[in-house]
Amino acid sequence: MKILATDDDPIILELLTEVLRAAGYANLTACTSASEALNAIEAAQTPFDCFLLDIQMPDVDGIELTSAIRQKPDYTETPILMITAMCDRSYIDKAFAAGASDYITKPFEIGEVHARLRVIESLVNERKWKEDRNPVSGGQEPLAMVNDGTFEKRLNLSEIDGFIDYLALENYIMQISRVSLLGMYTVGIAVRDMRRTFAASSVYEYEAAVSDVAEAMSDTLKPHHFFAAHAGEGEIVCVLGDGRNFDAEDFEKALSETLREMDLHFCDGRPMNLQIAVGDPLSLKMKASKSLPNVLVQAVANAETVAQAGRDQKEEKWGKMSLFGL
Repeated sequence: MKILATDDDPIILELLTEVLRAAGYANLTACTSASEALNAIEAAQTPFDCFLLDIQMPDVDGIELTSAIRQKPDYTETPILMITAMCDRSYIDKAFAAGASDYITKPFEIGEVHARLRVIESLVNERKWKEDRNPVSGGQEPLAMVNDGTFEKRLNLSEIDGFIDYLALENYIMQISRVSLLGMYTVGIAVRDMRRTFAASSVYEYEAAVSDVAEAMSDTLKPHHFFAAHAGEGEIVCVLGDGRNFDAEDFEKALSETLREMDLHFCDGRPMNLQIAVGDPLSLKMKASKSLPNVLVQAVANAETVAQAGRDQKEEKWGKMSLFGL
């Protein structure tokens, strides 16, 4: 795995270099500033697989460097691990908003760094394996039809305000749990009858619809502080910075109205009527850190329950109409 590490403290950088080499990561480029890192990225013959960045650096800090890296086409999904002494929530929020994948605070434990890198390495290898098997992505094949694999895939919607990768969202709440989860809630959003709606549609139409729902959700939630991610199958999970006054029913109505105003259509001109289901929000307060990823899953399950209830009511209504010959 090809790694670039950046830290303005030469002692920390030397320590990090030894830690990585001890774990078998010898393909390392060490930089002492953001400008040096950007120059190394530009000069690289093959793209880097992972970045380890400090936050507090002169001139251009690690958060600004993260944003700059994410703007490069080759690095929109490359793992970025922040290794920093900055443990305030504001820095954590800014780092993940800029595109960080994970976050470790100094002084770091060697075992923790090794463990995070093993996870990153498995993700990098999995992505390379998929690219080797299918070098042309679904987004470049608008005529490809939706299948079960399409629905299961988690889309990267980081170009939309507030959206980050699903694994980054898990890492975010794990890191925040070390500071405070007070007032934080998670809520799931599902599109009713998503599979039926896109049963005969192209991958392009499905992915565009998911992006449209995410755009509408982002606009509807403003100015609330939140992070959200696509959880697969057209479902979205959101973490609210302060969700104590969040009303799922009111949000569902507002989001539905936003989607209606967007006037969405399939490529052949048919109207795309997306019905939204919002689950009951779950508080993250008092949750054990190991159970936090499960709370995200439960939030999505809550949205699925609401969506299923809507389907059952609709089928019951049509059943009665059929019974009476209507």
